[in-house]
Amino acid sequence: MKIARLVAAVVACGCATAISGSANDIARLEQVRASSPNSEPAQRALGVAYFKGGRFADARAALQRASSMAPGDGVAALYLGLTAEAQNDVPAARAAYESYLRIGRTRGVKNQIAERLSVIARNENEAAAKQAIAQEQRLSSVAGSPRTVGVMPFVFSGSDTSLRPLERGFAELVATDLSRSAQITVVERDRLQALLAEMRISQAADSGSVRLGRILQAGRLVGGNILQLGTDRLRADAFLLNVQTAATQGTAATDQQPIDQLFTLEKNVVLRLFADMGVTLTTAERNAIEQRPTRSLAAFLAYSHGLEAQDGARFDEAARFYDNAFRLDPGFRGAQQRGQEMKNIVAGSTVTASSIESGLRGSTEGQTVTRASGGANTALGMAEELNPSISGAATGGGVGTTTQPGKDPLAGTGGDNVTTKTARVTIVIHQPKP
Repeated sequence: MKIARLVAAVVACGCATAISGSANDIARLEQVRASSPNSEPAQRALGVAYFKGGRFADARAALQRASSMAPGDGVAALYLGLTAEAQNDVPAARAAYESYLRIGRTRGVKNQIAERLSVIARNENEAAAKQAIAQEQRLSSVAGSPRTVGVMPFVFSGSDTSLRPLERGFAELVATDLSRSAQITVVERDRLQALLAEMRISQAADSGSVRLGRILQAGRLVGGNILQLGTDRLRADAFLLNVQTAATQGTAATDQQPIDQLFTLEKNVVLRLFADMGVTLTTAERNAIEQRPTRSLAAFLAYSHGLEAQDGARFDEAARFYDNAFRLDPGFRGAQQRGQEMKNIVAGSTVTASSIESGLRGSTEGQTVTRASGGANTALGMAEELNPSISGAATGGGVGTTTQPGKDPLAGTGGDNVTTKTARVTIVIHQPKP
């Protein structure tokens, strides 16, 4: 048997190479795969070795093959994500990581991947913004739907600079309430903000509004101003811009209220915007618009500060503002969610292949990777996974203790804690009669 001969040769030469992506390591695994081309463990182990050796194109081909052969193999999905990210293929990395979250079994690594996905989502928005600007001419030639609306940050004017973050908080309130109507599609805030950042402007002034809207393929844009009146009142003026004609529609949606009636001010502005767009709300939609994210103005101001810090890529600072908003109002779920997202981005930026492999240690999946190296040598470990009886045969038979993997260790259920079971196997070899 080819694998048995390969194992015997490795044992005889006393090699002890852990799976590391070395040329010898890869050569051994390539021989194993050649002997068992339909073996998913062989494809997976070779893919891991290729990844460690920096041969990402080869790693991806092997790991994709392994994943197609065994869709429930978490290790293959995990290393496929690492490989795709090393190739700067962000969408493929996200897809593989999301697959690992569904089928992976190592809790600590799943936490790391969830954190990494927050970074990937931000990277995807940035990449999409760059691509959109590169394709600006083509995108601008296609008229956006009048039912697709982008909401830009408002512009604050007033003596109390602590209220300036309302530029973003107020805009998010408007976007949320506009999305209550089934007749309106609101451009995602993170997507719009990524484009603003790529265009290097904080608010789309008149000169940039039409350009922004066309790149977003939005038919309309909402923007406006927040003016502080005296010490305790605010006035909001919102406009509705037709992107194709560059003209404003309807009359300015204007209202003014005491500062502590900020949410009432926003609701009145939104209802006027719906009227300008010719949208008739259902009773359920109107009731949904009347909802408040929080009853605490202080909590909402802290949340708005968080949005400002987030847009400035100050994620630690943003997390603290969101946490403060949630502390001021434990019912403010939006602040809690944003805070966790910022913490994930901070933690996810430190996730590396090394930290993920460290997280695998001691787990069932970690044993799968270790088995690919056979502990002492690669070929022996692969042979044991492919055929548990080979180990005894290769060492000359007799009585010994050997691990009985049976089927792939990813099959069935389990968690992080691993208990390795052993069995005593007696192999009797009858010599042929002379």
